[in-house]
Amino acid sequence: MAGRRCFWSLSPATHVAIAGLGVRTDDGWLLHCGDAYFYRGAMDVDEPHCTPGLKIFQQLVVTQRAARNTNQKRLRELKRDHGKEVNLFCSHDHVELENLQGAN
Repeated sequence: MAGRRCFWSLSPATHVAIAGLGVRTDDGWLLHCGDAYFYRGAMDVDEPHCTPGLKIFQQLVVTQRAARNTNQKRLRELKRDHGKEVNLFCSHDHVELENLQGAN
């Protein structure tokens, strides 16, 4: 991966940990947010939202609600402040995956 930088971090909040992986590309950073959120609407900087089914599921599986909420808030702030430099995506949203696949 010549010319690229990567990082990863772990942050407890949902199951055991949330893993994040960032890769710098020629177009900016890709930040894989792992399990930090399950639906792209959770990263809406103006009106965060989620589908009803996913909202219930997340409430059932969360182990550290305050940490999860803080992580999501920090990710929305990152998107708000650096959205042109960083593309956030998660493991669970098929639309985000399809958008990234179409970008290549």
